[in-house]
Amino acid sequence: MSIVGGLCGVSKKARVLVVDDSAIIRLFVKDLLIAEGFEVITAKNGREALEIASKSAFDAAVLDINMPLMDGISLLKEFVRMGIPSVMFSSLTTDSSKVTIEALDIGAIDFVPKPSVDLAMNINSVRKELLDKVKIAIMSKRIPIPRMHLSKRSQVLEIRKEVPAKRAILIAASTGGPSMIKSVLHDLPKQLGAAVLIVQHMPPLFTKAFSESLATFSSIPVKEAEHFEPVYEDNAYVAPGDYHMEVLDDRIFLHKGEKVNFVRPSADLLFFSAAKQFGPKVVAVILSGMGSDGAKGALTVKKAGGHVLVQDESTSIVYGMPKAVVEIGAAEEILPIDKMPKRIVDFLEIM
Repeated sequence: MSIVGGLCGVSKKARVLVVDDSAIIRLFVKDLLIAEGFEVITAKNGREALEIASKSAFDAAVLDINMPLMDGISLLKEFVRMGIPSVMFSSLTTDSSKVTIEALDIGAIDFVPKPSVDLAMNINSVRKELLDKVKIAIMSKRIPIPRMHLSKRSQVLEIRKEVPAKRAILIAASTGGPSMIKSVLHDLPKQLGAAVLIVQHMPPLFTKAFSESLATFSSIPVKEAEHFEPVYEDNAYVAPGDYHMEVLDDRIFLHKGEKVNFVRPSADLLFFSAAKQFGPKVVAVILSGMGSDGAKGALTVKKAGGHVLVQDESTSIVYGMPKAVVEIGAAEEILPIDKMPKRIVDFLEIM
């Protein structure tokens, strides 16, 4: 079962295991979830949590990363095996961002960055996001690991011609998206003849770590986008966290304009700009994610003569973004994630 729209309908009797070596964090998360009617059990390290989980069933877990005796990554591997959907509650640092991306690769549903300063000063910014993602984990009943056999690509440096892109593949995703994007990029050929532009809803620091992780599984170079850099074919660009990314005059344009659809970066803004820049030579791909970002942009791409592919409900962790594209009438095809790369290539060949 995937999440289609909002987050209503979560069972008030759902059981959540909260694991953190900080007593303050455990209390904060416990009080937050209990106020919503959930049953909450806490553990101060991974070993204790694993012992508890082996004796009692849980609908979801909230995991710290750095803990004594057994860390969050080791615990997550066990919880994935046990089928317990997990949300990582991780520090906002460069090192933590890399480990958090690793957690998403392993099978975490999503993550929430811990405030970098006093929790009490940032409680409102964390409260809603953490609660929403725990509810998503409970409702999804699915671990986001569609492809367990992805192989890392050779990192041998190739001399490539820098050819300005005349065609573009646009990818938009949110919750459940990182592993899906990785799966798609892994199966795309290294000679696409198109640029790949990616919006994954993710905070700063994490998008850089995500880009680096994608690069190890992709046949084409992948990087976090930089302001005003040229857009070349056979290269992939990931929108930095907290920046909108658009394409203007063959270059990347990054800015901190107002949030669109409550997010920044917004897929809609990328799609609008790409439709102007590339016209009908666009393939827009909307993958798993909460909300409706990308729907209006996808419709603009379709009206400009481009193609729009949407991930199906059965393989999505959250069917919000794909469903919004279907409902607005922009979806040309609805596909399971493993069929997406071939159709992208099919459309590129007829452009």
